[in-house]
Amino acid sequence: MGLFGSISGKSKVKAANKMVQKARVSNDPAQTEKLLTEAAHIYESIPSGNAAFNDALYNWGMALLYLARLKKNEESIALYQEAGTKFSYCLVAKPDYLGAALDWGVALMELAALQTAADKEASYALAKEKFTIADGIQEGVASYNFACLHAVHNDFDACKKALEQALECGNLPDKEDIISDADMSVAKTKPWFNDFIVSIDAPESEEDSAEDKKAEKSSKASVYSKTKVRTDGYKVEYDKK
Repeated sequence: MGLFGSISGKSKVKAANKMVQKARVSNDPAQTEKLLTEAAHIYESIPSGNAAFNDALYNWGMALLYLARLKKNEESIALYQEAGTKFSYCLVAKPDYLGAALDWGVALMELAALQTAADKEASYALAKEKFTIADGIQEGVASYNFACLHAVHNDFDACKKALEQALECGNLPDKEDIISDADMSVAKTKPWFNDFIVSIDAPESEEDSAEDKKAEKSSKASVYSKTKVRTDGYKVEYDKK
């Protein structure tokens, strides 16, 4: 692949990424679908030998994930599965690809909600596997995702513990997103849930603040130490590389 091809590939990915970003803030479902579909076609057009292919593959998976949320039933299921395939290729190429591991898990969680009992549990088990991979790359990064997984299995003690860890790691979504999260629909009826929500905005003690600074300093050597995974209602944003 020549220099021109490489530059062309990167330009295509950049242009497609802008379409995805525009789609995510659009309030027009038809425009959102059109932008995501066009972006997916651009990602698909980049050959595997191009230097930009790996980035295209990940963002292609994200576009498919967003498209799946616009569809229903079998069409939605197929798109979630296709997104998972793209993320799986990313992890083959780069086993410590944090975003691919997390987003594959997210896709599986959303896929499970559409499936029958047997397939649902298989998807949840695979999601747990992907979140465990992500947590192995950066400890605590998938805490909120685990909380959701525990919640849908009615393990509310484990859910509470995972939420507390997510808060400690700074990987919680906004309060409104937690409350409206479908995975938390039963958990939020538990007596401890409101107390946890209130605790999110509780001021830190000087001792806790000092400990946080010490932990942040010790984590500087981590490749993904600056990655902050926050949700926008979908549990994860783009991997920051």
